[in-house]
Amino acid sequence: MADTATMTGDVPAAKETRPRGEFAALESRALRATLWTIISYGATQCLRMVNSIVLTRLLLPEAFGEMMVVITLIVGMGMLSDIGLEPSVVQSKRGDEIVFLNTAWTLQSVRGILLWVVALLLAYPASIFYKDPRLLYVLPVLALSTLITGLNSTNLLSLSRHMGVRRLFAIDFSTQIVTLIVTIAWALAWPSVWALVAGNVIGNVYKVAVSHHQRLVPGMRNRFCWDASCVTEIIHFGKWIFLATAFWFFALNADKLILGRLVSLSVLGVYGIAFQMSDVPRAVINAFSLKVGYPFISRIVHLPMPEFRERLLRYRGYALMVGGFLLSLMVTWGGWAVVKLYPAKYADARWMVPILAVGLWHTLMYQTLGPVLLSLGKSKYGAIGNGAYCFTILAGIPIAFYFYGLVGAVVAVAAGDFPLYLVTAFGATREGVRPLKQDGLLTLGFVALLACEFGIRNSFH
Repeated sequence: MADTATMTGDVPAAKETRPRGEFAALESRALRATLWTIISYGATQCLRMVNSIVLTRLLLPEAFGEMMVVITLIVGMGMLSDIGLEPSVVQSKRGDEIVFLNTAWTLQSVRGILLWVVALLLAYPASIFYKDPRLLYVLPVLALSTLITGLNSTNLLSLSRHMGVRRLFAIDFSTQIVTLIVTIAWALAWPSVWALVAGNVIGNVYKVAVSHHQRLVPGMRNRFCWDASCVTEIIHFGKWIFLATAFWFFALNADKLILGRLVSLSVLGVYGIAFQMSDVPRAVINAFSLKVGYPFISRIVHLPMPEFRERLLRYRGYALMVGGFLLSLMVTWGGWAVVKLYPAKYADARWMVPILAVGLWHTLMYQTLGPVLLSLGKSKYGAIGNGAYCFTILAGIPIAFYFYGLVGAVVAVAAGDFPLYLVTAFGATREGVRPLKQDGLLTLGFVALLACEFGIRNSFH
């Protein structure tokens, strides 16, 4: 079994010492995992961009708007029932035990079935609320993805636990390719929202099959199992994650749910394209935080605080510099890219991309701090921060839309999660990490970088 920090609840593990060589090996593995994470999400985002560019020429904006509403509802059901299975496996000292993994798989499978049933019940009310009869059929079919993904092998969770990013990249990237091929083929034959639905469902079927293939993903074979002690540990660790995820869903998806009611599906589809493009840097940093940062931090959390803080802030600084550079490119050149890459009917995304992108800087800062608090067993900060984020975004979007229209709503989305950064930074400071000085210096660097890039861009005009 791989050695892990024994973290449960809110009590940190006892301090222990490790050989310097073991730390060197861990750091080396983390660096390799970081490289593969960047490659993975860079390739994935490029593939998604190709998918987006092709499909915007085959489908009308309203198809993307309709798909955004349906996916938001399905993702919402998933997030509102999230009990933190992956973080539990990653951080638990029992995370390599067969009985623990099989119990987690049983919980995951049952949850997938229940989510699909909920989607069946939600289809009719959703079709009435959004005034779109097609949702009555699209929602239940797309919700099959929740049932399917509930059957994913826990070998994927074990790969996350041990920073097996290269193999995870191969699985995720090949899944994206399958999804892309099916979606485009369907759109060429029958251009409608069903092309997006078919690609999503078949892509998830492929991923489940691969996850259980012993040659492609070596590991255990899952069996239904119910161990009371494992269930208790998972629920105990996940109780704050459940609350945090519930708030996170409403905060992160309030824009789609509210704008889906305030504007047409065509306008919502254009907004979705802008959000997808501007979100690329955040997705890369989020992948780093979850696939590398969290497993790495969980293994050094037992160190004396000065040494832990020094190691953490060094790697966090590297992550933020890379993320800030990617973000600056999106702020400066994202609008231009929309004009060059997308048809004229998506032109309004041009002004949305820079606004959404600049609002992601504080997002990057709290995303790189969140795994620290989880590793310390302090998941309550996430719940509190997400609650503040939820309140701000739910109140901010309608008010901003009322006074300033769509521009105001987009600005409200970009700034809405700043309270989450404040809570996360407060929690990290209180626990001894003290990131504020680093955040201040890097923010000044980010602003200076933006000024330089805007100067370069303006010199071409």
